[in-house]
Amino acid sequence: MSVIRTLSASESNEQRDREKARLEREYHKSDQRLDHLITNHDQSLKDVMQIFGEVSGRLADARKRIRTIKENLAACKRLLHCKRDELKERWLEGVEHKHVMLLLEQIDEVRDVGERVGSYVNKKHYLHATQLLVTSLNRLGTDLKMVEALKDVNLDLHARKEKLHEVLIDELHKHLYQRWTKEVLALRRQGSGRDSTNTLTRAGSDRASLGTGKADKARKNLLEMITTPVKGLAEGESLEEDVGGVDPEANTQHFMAILVECLALLGKLPDAVETIKRRMQKELGVIIQRTTQQIVEYHPPAPPDDPPPSVLAYLKADSREAKLLQELLQVVFEQFRLIVAAHQSVLVSMRASSDKHGIELHLYSMPDVWSKVQAALQVMLSEYLDLSQLGTTQQQAPAAFTETATDLSSFFTKKRTPRIKNYSLFKFEASYHAMTMNSYLMEQAAGQAGVDLFDFSIADGNNSSTTGGGNNKGKNMNDKTLVCPASPHNITAIFNPLQTFIREIEDALACSPGDESHQYTKTHCTLHVFITDYIKDAFLAQLHVETAGRLEQATKALDQWRTCRDPTLLKTMKVNRPLLQSSISVWQSIEELRWLLGALPLYADHFVSMMCNTLMNYRETCQAAYRGITQPDSEDKRIISATWAKDEDISRFLRDLPNWRVLQAGVSSECTIGGDENPEEVGERNRKEAEILTGNLGDQLIPQHEILADPAQLRTLGHLQESLEWFGSCIVKFATSLPVKSTSSGIMVSGEVPPVSDASVQTLTSLAKDFEELAHTCLLVLHLEVRLHCFFYLLPVARGGGFASGLDSQEPDNDVLKLIKDLATIDEALTNTLHPRKCKYIFEGLGPLIANILMTSVVHIRRINENGIKKMCRNIFSIQQQLTNITMTRELALDQARQYYEMLYHNPDEILNGIMNRGKQFAELEYINALQLLHRSSPGLSQESLHTSLQRLSEILGDIGVTV
Repeated sequence: MSVIRTLSASESNEQRDREKARLEREYHKSDQRLDHLITNHDQSLKDVMQIFGEVSGRLADARKRIRTIKENLAACKRLLHCKRDELKERWLEGVEHKHVMLLLEQIDEVRDVGERVGSYVNKKHYLHATQLLVTSLNRLGTDLKMVEALKDVNLDLHARKEKLHEVLIDELHKHLYQRWTKEVLALRRQGSGRDSTNTLTRAGSDRASLGTGKADKARKNLLEMITTPVKGLAEGESLEEDVGGVDPEANTQHFMAILVECLALLGKLPDAVETIKRRMQKELGVIIQRTTQQIVEYHPPAPPDDPPPSVLAYLKADSREAKLLQELLQVVFEQFRLIVAAHQSVLVSMRASSDKHGIELHLYSMPDVWSKVQAALQVMLSEYLDLSQLGTTQQQAPAAFTETATDLSSFFTKKRTPRIKNYSLFKFEASYHAMTMNSYLMEQAAGQAGVDLFDFSIADGNNSSTTGGGNNKGKNMNDKTLVCPASPHNITAIFNPLQTFIREIEDALACSPGDESHQYTKTHCTLHVFITDYIKDAFLAQLHVETAGRLEQATKALDQWRTCRDPTLLKTMKVNRPLLQSSISVWQSIEELRWLLGALPLYADHFVSMMCNTLMNYRETCQAAYRGITQPDSEDKRIISATWAKDEDISRFLRDLPNWRVLQAGVSSECTIGGDENPEEVGERNRKEAEILTGNLGDQLIPQHEILADPAQLRTLGHLQESLEWFGSCIVKFATSLPVKSTSSGIMVSGEVPPVSDASVQTLTSLAKDFEELAHTCLLVLHLEVRLHCFFYLLPVARGGGFASGLDSQEPDNDVLKLIKDLATIDEALTNTLHPRKCKYIFEGLGPLIANILMTSVVHIRRINENGIKKMCRNIFSIQQQLTNITMTRELALDQARQYYEMLYHNPDEILNGIMNRGKQFAELEYINALQLLHRSSPGLSQESLHTSLQRLSEILGDIGVTV
């Protein structure tokens, strides 16, 4: 069209010719290109044409076959229409034969169901077994209901269903209760196997340890049970059972969920719930007994040569019985925690299965489980705390236990005749049955089950599992095995673990803590109430009676006032001197109460109050013992040393002296005096003490009944002093170590002493000071008594005369010999009784005192000659020798006394000239007494010569004083 348009639009022939020539050239080129392409693609073109021909032929054949099929279908339609009834009959026969074949296949499967179910049960593939059994029973009840030949199979499967129900119940209880005992004990044995002092393995037992893989598996199961949160199945999710697994019970939660699902499929879930409720209490009791058996079995018995523990001794934390009881409690607690977690998992599975299968259930709750746990623990504690014995004791002596805790002194102080009060004849609240509270339910449940309350046999469908090592059926409660003897004091070993578990229970039950100021707003679990009531109504009451009995035995028994010289016991007390048995007994009671502060921390103030009352009573006893020695029965008699010790001026003077301060500081007197006092100061101090005592006594002689002449009494005072000083220091250390509430942080650590009230600590400190004050008084009495003995024996020496005799006696005076013997006896009595520094305090200063007594006795000598002077010097030398043996130091004051009497060998003029030449050696009064004695010993001298000598003495001493 373009060419035509161009040719028609051209204006001349030339233009047309040019256009024509161009077109011819283009056509020529196209022909050449076409020829070239045909030449190059000749074979391809031939192939295409050939293929096109084949396709066209096949299409034609297809049209022919389709036409033939249509004709055949039309012919069939015509033929079928002619034989319709005969074909319908044949179709119905085919359907019937197909159904018969299906029934035959089902019959064959049902015939083998019993063996398959048994195989699954043996392998513990309970879900497959239950599903197969339920499906087969459904077939036998529907499709195969009219098959008479399957009647026996139907009965067999129903029997297997009931047996499977029992097996599932036993397996569920096994995983709820039984399996935890062995696993927990195995882990505890493995953990304690490194400690040689606390091993659970038996010597020579092939069950001493478990394999590493098995122990690891048990540990994994326990950790998963405690730490893994319990979750139900999601909507639409179904339980799956791994038939190819090695251990179907590896995952306990999953296995129990399968058991619950199987029970739901069997339609036995409501029965299973009731069975669990009914058997729960009995199973918990079996757990306790099984654990007890295994702990006793794996612990070797105590050596037969060990002494049995005292009936009144507390169960110390490091004793074998305490460790066994604590271990039993810890193992039971661990199992109960796992049992509670298992019940929680089972409850979740039961709710999921009941919702899935539309089953109406009346499930128990977790508070019900905790209630059964507490009831089982109460039964166990009733056995170990011996509640039946306490109940009887409490009813027999109600008056001893009805006092309130604030009136503890009534148990220890001397009582007047009380007014008669009306008490109830007996009570049921303290009976064993009332205290356990749940024993009736347990016995009823055991009676329904047809077995003993604590029978170990638990049926598992195949074998009976026993843990007691023998047949325990028919065993009554009195024959049960205990890890330690029943005793009310067992509460001291288990109170803190019990409190920890009680807090777990109350947290689980969401108990309200209430307000400390309003006790009635608090809500506690029944186990807490049981323990609290037992301690308040039984244990503390019995503790009061026992403590009062011990104190009475310690103070009133004759042998308790004897001294204890057992080196082992004294080394334990950290003393090296004998102590009164009563002090040791009372301190042991205090230590036991001190130990109870940590064992029963909630009752710390109560125990401290008991300590205070015990100490008050013992203080009165010690004061009475002191008065029995220092205050005779006759009122007109008195012991001078005790009277002087009570005198404020004398007591203050003696306590202000350096030797008393050194003694109280507990260091050596020699070292301290050597560093602080020179010999002149020591001598001056001793002379001052001698002068004060001499001036306080006067010139009168001392009657024998006013001194303690019996060395046994002095020894008793020494024992009393040493014991009370040690006792008071122990009380001070104890009171100082007690934490007080005013400075406490409020955080209590189990087993440590809790904070107590400030008033209690102050009372303890005050009582300790009273004991120390009485000990100081005893020491002062001994200090003064030795000096009074010197007065008693030496004052009659000068008054007795015999110093102007014509015979030269070689023996000291009789009174001097008595004094020497008396000092030796006292030294022997006190050396074995008191500390050396106290003995030194008592005997130090006796030399100046005796010298003062002898020198001042000159005024009572009527006449004296050389024989008398020799006798007096011999007396002084004998006394000096005895004192040197006692104090191990030379008494210089006695040397001065001997020099004083040797001065009497000279006449008055020689004495006065000696003073002028050698200076003054004695006091002016002593010179005056000597001059007067010499004047009385020379009857020929006039009174004027004495007056002249005294006047010259005064002038000489005056001149010496001015010169100095």
